[in-house]
Amino acid sequence: MSAEEDSVKQPKRRGRPPGKHKTTSTSVEQQPEQQAVPGDDQLRAPVDEDHLSPFSRFLGYLLRHDSTEIARIASELDVAENTIYRWLNGISEPRPQHLKDLIEALPDQRRNLTYVIEQTFPGVLETLYTGVREVQKDIYRRVLELVATTVEADARYWQITQTIFEYILLHFDSERRGISVTYAKPMPAREDGIHSLYEAEMRGNFPWPFTLESKAYLGSTTLAGTAAQLQQLLTLDDLDSAQRLQFQLDEFEESACAYPVMRFGRLAGTLVISSTQPDFFADPIPRRAVVEYARLLALGLADEDFHSFSELHLSPMPDLKWQRAELNHSYANRVVACARKLGLSRNGAELYVRREMEVEFEEIERIHTAQQQAEEEKYDGIRRQATSGRASQTE
Repeated sequence: MSAEEDSVKQPKRRGRPPGKHKTTSTSVEQQPEQQAVPGDDQLRAPVDEDHLSPFSRFLGYLLRHDSTEIARIASELDVAENTIYRWLNGISEPRPQHLKDLIEALPDQRRNLTYVIEQTFPGVLETLYTGVREVQKDIYRRVLELVATTVEADARYWQITQTIFEYILLHFDSERRGISVTYAKPMPAREDGIHSLYEAEMRGNFPWPFTLESKAYLGSTTLAGTAAQLQQLLTLDDLDSAQRLQFQLDEFEESACAYPVMRFGRLAGTLVISSTQPDFFADPIPRRAVVEYARLLALGLADEDFHSFSELHLSPMPDLKWQRAELNHSYANRVVACARKLGLSRNGAELYVRREMEVEFEEIERIHTAQQQAEEEKYDGIRRQATSGRASQTE
């Protein structure tokens, strides 16, 4: 083919001629990845950490210029590897979305990353990994409208609780990763006070059911019970913190936050929000939201629903999974039998059976705890004997 023919075959290139490109103030991070960036070797070289931000120093500590790990992170965040090096060297700052994705790419360091991000980029956490904004005014308007216009107390309670729960699910779980909302109400007091809370209302997104049929008793070894007794906000960050504090975790629950439902210094139970994500409540925004929702929930309750904190004498209750299985197996049949035998209404029979089962469950847990303590004492005695035997042989 001749040079002339070849020139005919070549398509014309479109765009401005060389030297006529319009200049812009695009940041280094926004440069197209396919363009060659001058000084790549310099980007990858170690820098003086004294001049780096807390974020860059901590990221450098995590990655340690490990090219394999940097390549993985860059792939997950859909950025060039040199972008990661720019963050490490403090040349450019990540966008909020990249900070969110970075936390997801390094889940084991979620808490530490959140801390250094708060130090380096104040305020950015409001749009970070939980995706939780502050509580909006429309839920306040809706609840106040229901308080003002709903005459019947039962209807008012139902509409307000369901409105708040549905709003929480949308607010806390827009990505539908899994959230449950529970209002735990005090059981009727016995001679010496209130022994447990029970799960009066619940709503959930998958993997939780939409609502609970088997509503368990929450005692002194649960987050809800302890928050009520201490009259303060409590959070569980993960399974390790639950085991350390000796709190029961429900199925699917990786983190949770609880706050007492109060009015005039009196208690009507606890609002508990649980997540499938560890450290979901590490951010202060969702914690503040739990407090606000609990206070809104109090508006839907009657005066007789509130009790003095001095009435609380919560006891340990059995494992939640065991409780749900037992309730699912026998609760409905017992309610029907009680209604027939005692001539009670459905609501009256449910209250009667619920009180009976609370006493039974408390006794079962007391026996179980005593057996565990006896076993521990037995093994402690065996260990002491073995230790003293080895000591005497040594002598």
